[in-house]
Amino acid sequence: MNELFYLKAFFIKKYPLIFLLCALYANSFCKPSNRYSGKSINFADTTIHEAVTDSSLVQTTLQKPNCKGKKIYLTKGGDNGVYFDGNSFGCKPGDTLVLQASNNPYTYFAIGALHGTEDCPITIINEGGQINLSNGMALDNCRFINITGTGNSKENYGFKIEDPASQGVGVDIHGRSSNIEIQHVFIHNKTYGFWVKQEGSCIDSLQYPNWVIGNIYIHDNKIVKMNQEGMYLGSTDPNGARNVSCDGKVIHPMPLRLGNIKVYNNIVDSTNRSGIQLSCGSEIMNEIFNNTVTNCGFELSDIQGNGISLGGYSSAKIYNNKINHTYALGIMCLGSGKILIKNNTIDNSGNLNGNKTNGMAGIMIDTRPTNPVDSTNFFILDNKIGSNTDHSIRVYKTVDSYAKGNVICNSGNVEAADGIDLTDCSNKK
Repeated sequence: MNELFYLKAFFIKKYPLIFLLCALYANSFCKPSNRYSGKSINFADTTIHEAVTDSSLVQTTLQKPNCKGKKIYLTKGGDNGVYFDGNSFGCKPGDTLVLQASNNPYTYFAIGALHGTEDCPITIINEGGQINLSNGMALDNCRFINITGTGNSKENYGFKIEDPASQGVGVDIHGRSSNIEIQHVFIHNKTYGFWVKQEGSCIDSLQYPNWVIGNIYIHDNKIVKMNQEGMYLGSTDPNGARNVSCDGKVIHPMPLRLGNIKVYNNIVDSTNRSGIQLSCGSEIMNEIFNNTVTNCGFELSDIQGNGISLGGYSSAKIYNNKINHTYALGIMCLGSGKILIKNNTIDNSGNLNGNKTNGMAGIMIDTRPTNPVDSTNFFILDNKIGSNTDHSIRVYKTVDSYAKGNVICNSGNVEAADGIDLTDCSNKK
């Protein structure tokens, strides 16, 4: 059994209730997005999508270690950085790796091929105060790892990643990684806060569909003043259109897909581009919830300064977020499959620090080409949308790939392209 099948088997074993719901609700969010039953979902069918919006039904953290491991104190190298190779050091599932504040400052913390298990994840924690890093953290080919800045009760963010030159990535997760939790980290003055993706590669094992970067939990972090995105999750080249040179030959490999990405309880403020961006998230439903996203788009690009962006091939539930002051859209959705946007508070779309741009809705939905052809089925419910420079909700149709049974309820005025099967709360077209 290869590792991709292992991930799927793990999900089924871990979340049997979700798959029971899938069996009960044939047109629910659990169902693969390109296998619709054709049944329309209107305002009366709220139980179908309401039943799967409770995040308590799906795990949002790694489980606590169910075994007794040892504590390993990490020492810096001559460059003030720490590199830990799981193939070379005697670290076992359930162990705890410790960075000590007394050794500040650090340049980087990087780990490769470090593997915990479902029952015994490996914990990485601060001790003695806040850990200061300039370059950031990187995880390559790692699984069942929990990086937590909760090692000192006086520090809400036990890891601080800050670069006066505003360069590089705060936390980088790539390669054949999965089951990673990052919490209580403060990232300030970087190019990107979080970078979770693997672009198309010459190596077969790093090409879709040979691995899923799945079960990534990013929560209770603070990200301020990024030169580009606060979170860049997944490739924006899902179809592999970019050239990759391999031994003198140009190929077009598809990047790895993401699945079961959970982004919640984070603060994202003052980004030059978008606050939170998720693309290529086609493998298992993703969730973005309870985040506060403010002041996005200081690059002043009307296609980059969104609060939350959902890119190609992505299915997600986006709910209970607060988004304020974006140069572009509050929420932009170009995903496919099931999309739920609910209970978000969005204000000042198209208005950032006195800079205004026209045509910016609170929520914008559109379609993009997919291979194979997939359809988009959206539910926009009970959002509080304030000031914007367009309509509260704008629905375009660049590609005619909407499924039947799209719903918009209690979310302000709507402008939608013709030919979309769309129902509002009053069952009016």
